[in-house]
Amino acid sequence: MPPHVPRKRLRGSPGREDFKSGAGAKQTAKPSKRKLTLYDDLDAAATPASAKTSESLFQSFGDDSDSSLSSFSDEDFEDVPLAKRPKVNPNVSDDDDDDEDFEFEDVEAPAPSNSIVPVVSGDLELTLNKDTRLSLTNVFGDKKGPSKRERKVRNATHCLHVLSLLWHNAVRNSWLCDPEVQGIMISHLPPKMWDEVERWRQNSGLTKQPSKPGSSTGRAKNSAKLKRKERESRDWGNAARRLEEGAIDMSHGDPLFRLMQSLTSWWKQRFKITAPGLRKWGYMALERLDRLTKAYKDEYADCNRFGERIASLDEFRQCAMKCEGSRDVGAQLFTGLLRGLGLEARMVASLQPLGFGWNRLEDAELEPELAELDMKVAKLAKTTAESSVKKTNKTKDKSAATRSKRQQSTRAAAAVETSSHEMDDLQREYTDTDDESVVAVQVTPKKSKSPVSKFDSDLEYPHCWAEVLSPVTNKYLSVDPIVKSLIATNREITEAFEPRGQKAEKARQVTAYIVGYSPDGTAKDVTVRYLKRQVVPGRTKGVRMPIEKVPIYNRHGKVKRYEEFDWFKSAMSGYRRGTKAHPITEIDDDEDSNDLKPARPEKKEVKEGEETLQYYKQSKEFVLERHLKREEALKRGAVPVKKFKNKAKGAKTEEEDVYLRSDVLQVKSAETWHKQGRAPLAGEQPLKRVPYRAATTNRRREILEAEAATGQKVLQGLYSYEQTDWIIPPPIKDGIIPKNEYGNIDLFVEHMLPEGAAHVPFRGAMKVCKRLKIDYAEAVVDFEFGHRMAVPVIQGVVIAEEYHDEVMAELEKDEAERRRKEDEKRRKAALGQWRKFIMGLRIVERIRQEYGEVDEIGDDEDDAGDDAGLTIEHH
Repeated sequence: MPPHVPRKRLRGSPGREDFKSGAGAKQTAKPSKRKLTLYDDLDAAATPASAKTSESLFQSFGDDSDSSLSSFSDEDFEDVPLAKRPKVNPNVSDDDDDDEDFEFEDVEAPAPSNSIVPVVSGDLELTLNKDTRLSLTNVFGDKKGPSKRERKVRNATHCLHVLSLLWHNAVRNSWLCDPEVQGIMISHLPPKMWDEVERWRQNSGLTKQPSKPGSSTGRAKNSAKLKRKERESRDWGNAARRLEEGAIDMSHGDPLFRLMQSLTSWWKQRFKITAPGLRKWGYMALERLDRLTKAYKDEYADCNRFGERIASLDEFRQCAMKCEGSRDVGAQLFTGLLRGLGLEARMVASLQPLGFGWNRLEDAELEPELAELDMKVAKLAKTTAESSVKKTNKTKDKSAATRSKRQQSTRAAAAVETSSHEMDDLQREYTDTDDESVVAVQVTPKKSKSPVSKFDSDLEYPHCWAEVLSPVTNKYLSVDPIVKSLIATNREITEAFEPRGQKAEKARQVTAYIVGYSPDGTAKDVTVRYLKRQVVPGRTKGVRMPIEKVPIYNRHGKVKRYEEFDWFKSAMSGYRRGTKAHPITEIDDDEDSNDLKPARPEKKEVKEGEETLQYYKQSKEFVLERHLKREEALKRGAVPVKKFKNKAKGAKTEEEDVYLRSDVLQVKSAETWHKQGRAPLAGEQPLKRVPYRAATTNRRREILEAEAATGQKVLQGLYSYEQTDWIIPPPIKDGIIPKNEYGNIDLFVEHMLPEGAAHVPFRGAMKVCKRLKIDYAEAVVDFEFGHRMAVPVIQGVVIAEEYHDEVMAELEKDEAERRRKEDEKRRKAALGQWRKFIMGLRIVERIRQEYGEVDEIGDDEDDAGDDAGLTIEHH
């Protein structure tokens, strides 16, 4: 029999008695609709039979009251009507009251599913593909620099991107030579532009100016007046006429300037930017690159995300017909227009490749979601800081402010009270009003202008423009028709094409490689033209592959000379002029010798009395004592040549002695001089004293002990070359080699070898000396520093000169014996391999004789599940 579980009766349980009170029994009050609970939602998802099952289950539990586990009686609980709250027993604690307020319902546990799960049988294959790619981003930040392999990968990436951009622009340049593209561009010109073109041709002397028709009668009548005016006129009167037809009119400068101004202003209004152009994104993580690659396969036409895509010449012609595209396409189409008008025009492209450096600007910006999160965090930190500042900067006269606030609050209290009463009255007066009585007046709002989408608004400088050859001056004129509307009539405007400023740096606009593409398909590096003062490298430093010095070795393996290798020059070798099909012209020679000739940086002349600290720090003639390095000191008796007046805080000026750079000497410590075979002279005082640089743990311990004993910082003396002399040790006596406290001899240079001794720099010399019982000392030729330790480099031994031949003969015997043992070892190893090979052949032959032929099966596809790899054929 199941145990009896005491509990309260549930609502709506069977067998409930009506509640009685007073004189007679009243009918049970109809329960009101109660608020749904979480358990009601759970019951709604169950089957209808679940309620009946739970009801019968509770009835079976309620009928049995004989269980010994039941310690509560039914008298402790009381039936209450559903419309009222249950009565509270005053003897029960507050905790029981809280429990009685909750309504509990039974929920049937979900039955386990009886569906049969198929059992997987057989072998399970799991294929793991290791990503062998190398991340191009600096995942370690500033704590760990890039490895040699990572630098090579980034350099190769930069070079490959530059080559790709060169080819991309070469294809675009070939499209600009298409006659159909040029015809489409010329068809867009309005009549006013044709008038300007005709005027340019006349002023440039390319066409003859048509003569104006006139009547003979008019000439006869006005001949007297003309003669009278000729006498009164001066140099440029009405009588001054062009004597030669087809001459060039340079009265207003180059006629090309006026034509370019008209064409650029018209084209900027005519062309519409509808897509972003090429730009430098930066290096990304591999996970982000994978996502972009997968998305590009499906959404390659999304120009807002992946940039403009013009796959063929037909699409380029469509851009020319519609006069729309990216701003790069706009500049390219403008170049095609100039070529269609008969001008020699270059398409100039400023390449924006991925860099080879490791600064923060080489990495791509964060994705929009991460960037917004960073902005929110920064904004939150800023607001927190501002709130803390406001709290600390409260006004001191707090009491006066509180008094004024109290007076204002008391004055406003009455007004607020009356206004609140009036509002209450108004609400009570119009409580029966309906919303339908309100008439809604529909007003058509004014149409707002549709927002124009601005592409590449953060790119302040152009990436593509044109260079037009003037037929008058034979000079190239740089023209930007889209971005900044620049016409480089002077040097300052030409330098304005170079990206500068924080905005350009943030947008990752650089000046690395600027290439001009000619109509004949050739290209030329014109970067020098746009650099400030044409100084190389200028702003190309760090973003353009520098010129390397490549060593050239002779047949002995020594460096014979160095040759300069310009990588970009070799990359441009396939585009430059200089072949039979495309020879170099006089215009190219003149351009290379003037406009494209790199300039040397000019030395600034500093006037007397206008020197600065930076000037003295970089000067090769003068020096301040504060700018001396650790291993530099002034020689004894150095006299200052002048005074430097340095402005201190306030209006005070401090004077400082200025010395000649020729009075500065290189100084070193006694230990450093000892490694070079020199030692300070007796009685010499150091020119300079500096703190010790402890390279080993023992030396650091010694310095700390000395400072603790003396209470002062230990200083090290530095000596100049004139204060030292060569170390010449005394000759040896009786064949005994002098040794230091470590049992060896210092032999850093050749002259430190004592007279009468010989150096044997061969391995095994110490064993020979011990066997022959000859006095020797190990030769220390250098020191190696690592792990805070100084390890001496020992090379052979030093012995008496009379034992040299005997030791060398023994060394030759030992070397011959060593070679014989090595040959014997190799011989035994080879014989062992041959023995294994022959034994294997014998086993195969014996199996063939006893069992038959042995065929090796190499087809893995047919016998993938077989364990054996041999088949035996019986004879």
